[in-house]
Amino acid sequence: MYQYHVIMSVGGILVLLGIFLTWNLSRNIEKFRLGTKSISRFMFLGGLLTALGFVELMLSMGTEVMALPAILGPALIVYALSESGLVRAKPEMLIQVAVIVGSLVLSGNRTLYVIESFSAIAVVILMDAAAFYVHTPKSHSRGARLSAWLFTLFVPLNASEPGNPVAMTLYIISTALWVTILVALHGVLRERFPRTAQESL
Repeated sequence: MYQYHVIMSVGGILVLLGIFLTWNLSRNIEKFRLGTKSISRFMFLGGLLTALGFVELMLSMGTEVMALPAILGPALIVYALSESGLVRAKPEMLIQVAVIVGSLVLSGNRTLYVIESFSAIAVVILMDAAAFYVHTPKSHSRGARLSAWLFTLFVPLNASEPGNPVAMTLYIISTALWVTILVALHGVLRERFPRTAQESL
């Protein structure tokens, strides 16, 4: 079980990094594409609430206090993405959410797993955001889609048998791939916008 918490913590750190990178990417895109900052603020707040849920899981607190933030986080992220008009909704996003919600029946600790599920939904939505942003290069989009599906598969596997090697492997690979894609997208952003614009980021 110690190894399980170590792996979850490492993955949790990658998730927190991914949330920050997604917000930063959205902030810069919004600034230069839309000329506003309000949408990225909702993204930041949703990501912060999701991050709180993951910190709670990393510390193995198991408290019900984080249930509300875990639910509000994904809601704010979806709102921000829908308002931006920069991310295309895809049926596979609904399938992924359905798989995560359906995995609730596999977990013994319903309350704690509700928190985990909503946090997982937020992460998958953020992974899909990187995949389905209208200007994401196809190669990066494929990588982000793969990370979202790997993370989606991790959820029911971990729910049925917490800490099993396959689930842990999927968790680390999916979060590491997501962060890698986000770093690459920041590079794409620097290439597409003038240097003078980048100096103000």
